[in-house]
Amino acid sequence: MYPILDRYGPFFLHSYTVIMAVGLATGIVLTAWLERRDGGNRPGWIDGLIVALLAGLIGGRAGFVVGNWTYFSEEPGQIGLVWQGGLSYHGALLAGLLGLLVWTAWRGRPFAQYAGLLAPALVLVSAFGWLACWFEGCAFGRETTFGPLAADLPDSYGVFGLRYQTQLLGLVLCLLLFPAAMALRGRLRPGLLFGLTIIFLSASRIVVTLFRGDEVLMLGPARWDMVLDGAIALVVVLILVFAGVWRSFANR
Repeated sequence: MYPILDRYGPFFLHSYTVIMAVGLATGIVLTAWLERRDGGNRPGWIDGLIVALLAGLIGGRAGFVVGNWTYFSEEPGQIGLVWQGGLSYHGALLAGLLGLLVWTAWRGRPFAQYAGLLAPALVLVSAFGWLACWFEGCAFGRETTFGPLAADLPDSYGVFGLRYQTQLLGLVLCLLLFPAAMALRGRLRPGLLFGLTIIFLSASRIVVTLFRGDEVLMLGPARWDMVLDGAIALVVVLILVFAGVWRSFANR
């Protein structure tokens, strides 16, 4: 709804960039506080976080470009303009996890311990992502009639209509998940906490996707992003089950 906050000569201050920057900074501060609260038992965590963030930024932009290749094939000069907005959640998540996995393997650190530390920040940054999309107009809802979830909102092209408030729904679901992730710290193993966080984030995105109206690739009757969220949740469930069975077998 407010894609550009201000202009400084030829430069524009994009709301998406500002909100995501605030979200990332908040996530880093939160993670630093949690690590100090835990006694600082994860050496080099900031290095792992930086690697994950850089990988996530590259993967998120790459995913967005691939998903909107019709536009970027005609405007290749826009591919690198990340500050104007345009990141793929799935690309950022998968690339960030890969970056953290490579870093922990290289440094000989337990992946689950560091991933568990980042779980609350991941939920928080996801909430800021939905808020950024509300300002930008991305991930907009499909048109509907009057109802509790409806409002006069624009699509990503600025065309207003009575639409589902998908961005605010995603924001609310993340804000509900965040205190749960915080409360379960220390009660669950870090790997289990991180896995459950990914599962519930994917589930919340599937719920929001039921009301989205932006055009994406369809896999039969389902949107590809819904299928991908379901696949991510399923893979994480299988990993958690396998890890539990393996731990039970090893302890015999």
